[in-house]
Amino acid sequence: MVTSELASQFGSIENVVALSVDQYTSGSLILMVSYGAHFAFILFFLAMAWQLAPRYRIVPILSAVVMASAGLSLLREFMIWEQSYELVGGVYRPLADNTSFTNAFRYGNWTITVPILLTQLAIAFGLPRPELHKRAVRMIIPALLMIWTGLYGQFGETGDFLRLNIWGVISTVFFVWLIIEVRGVIGRGIATSPPELKGWPKNIWWYFLATWGLYPIAYALPQLGFDGDIVVVRQLLFSIADISSKLLYGLILSRYVLRRSALEGYVPAAEALETSPLGAVVASERGD
Repeated sequence: MVTSELASQFGSIENVVALSVDQYTSGSLILMVSYGAHFAFILFFLAMAWQLAPRYRIVPILSAVVMASAGLSLLREFMIWEQSYELVGGVYRPLADNTSFTNAFRYGNWTITVPILLTQLAIAFGLPRPELHKRAVRMIIPALLMIWTGLYGQFGETGDFLRLNIWGVISTVFFVWLIIEVRGVIGRGIATSPPELKGWPKNIWWYFLATWGLYPIAYALPQLGFDGDIVVVRQLLFSIADISSKLLYGLILSRYVLRRSALEGYVPAAEALETSPLGAVVASERGD
């Protein structure tokens, strides 16, 4: 049972909730799979860059940077998770060896990776450089304000939740601002995409809303109660959102620019993607 006095001392519910063996093991596996998945795709994105037209190669290279940054952050989260719990009487107790758990490292990583992810979008859609810079800045500003206000608010997820909710609302305002800016970039992407690819920006828009929308759910989840299942489910939601909005998002953008490179006449891309019209011609010439 969590006392109000104890709850007021620690900002994260992980530090005031004991976990069963199954809950602790599930949390460990979630974090391990999360950092492992990001590390596993670093070389994939770097290798894929050489199949693309030079103007698009930066897209998967930036994804590789995101994979490395997110992987290191999640590895740190996993290490703190392991250090901050101790098995006592068949239950994992928090604050082992005076070590507290925090999700703040996720927010620190988002500060690095989110501007990269948003800039990737403008690059992939082939926006002219002046417009690219302007659109990127207009997305990055609300994104950082969203992250930093959410970081401040998440330290209030114990107690009466006043701090959590007030700063959660403020963070949501910046999230809405960000959505508006992203929608503008998506609109430009639809306009600049080849006819065969105009459906891709539309699908990316809905994908963006679905995956980024998981974060506020995970943020607000502690209000359902100081319970081990809540702790595990929140780590699961954060990890699903991270993998979806970084790794899978990177794959989607990389496949988009691969198709765009092929349609623009870049032969290595056409050879790698023989389902495109140009790829079929190249394959036929090789006798495939």
